[in-house]
Amino acid sequence: MHQSTHTRPLDLPALSAAERLFIWGFRAKARRGGAVPTAADIKEVYDHFRVGDAVPSLESIIEIFACTAHTAIEVHCPTCPRMSDSEHGLLRAIAAAQQERIEVAREQFECWLPPVGADWALAPVQGLATIFRMAGLILPDRQVRSFDQDRMMAMKTWLVGSPTLH
Repeated sequence: MHQSTHTRPLDLPALSAAERLFIWGFRAKARRGGAVPTAADIKEVYDHFRVGDAVPSLESIIEIFACTAHTAIEVHCPTCPRMSDSEHGLLRAIAAAQQERIEVAREQFECWLPPVGADWALAPVQGLATIFRMAGLILPDRQVRSFDQDRMMAMKTWLVGSPTLH
């Protein structure tokens, strides 16, 4: 019998502290219309981990998605234990930026953003990655690709043209 070589992506509890912190902040900022957590809560938590200076970079990344995304990005609520393929892709991009593999990060962002949007995202991504690295919060390079992500990569040449955060 043939065993599948596909590895199921990790859910939030199985991720490193650095990965959980980034995803929680991204989710919380992306869903800023809710009452909890507030912007002050996010800043306080990031300050506690010595990465408070990364909050403006996080905000910039989300704004770039909101203004330029051509493909939907799936972002769960801050307390959800499950991880979307999009969130795993974001972690891959930040991990690549921490290792100064900028082309890998750019390629990941091109799953959702046009080339100019991916270029715009690189500066705040590099800033956030550097701040996390300097605080000792290193995101592991997991190199796991899911079926949905492979399908998304094949579809990324289809321009949807939506200017909203999905």
